[in-house]
Amino acid sequence: SDPQWIQIDLEGKVTISRIVLDWELASANSYEIQLSDDGDEWTTAYSSNHCLGGVEEIPLNTSGRFVRMHGTSRFSQYGYSLYEIEVY
Repeated sequence: SDPQWIQIDLEGKVTISRIVLDWELASANSYEIQLSDDGDEWTTAYSSNHCLGGVEEIPLNTSGRFVRMHGTSRFSQYGYSLYEIEVY
């Protein structure tokens, strides 16, 4: 069902220059990359309203401790499926 999210705890505030999402066929149609310093208050750093699946590289110039992919709508009837999330 929509929405769904997955979050990563980087165990400390770090500078983030890029995020890479490696989607399976069951990808998001639209989603947001959100960041937080405390895991409670989130800021949207990137949003996509037309995800094509596959590997997406998202350039950023920000910082945070927590990174969350917040899926707002699915590409298909299946869930959100990521092979990998890379944070640089």
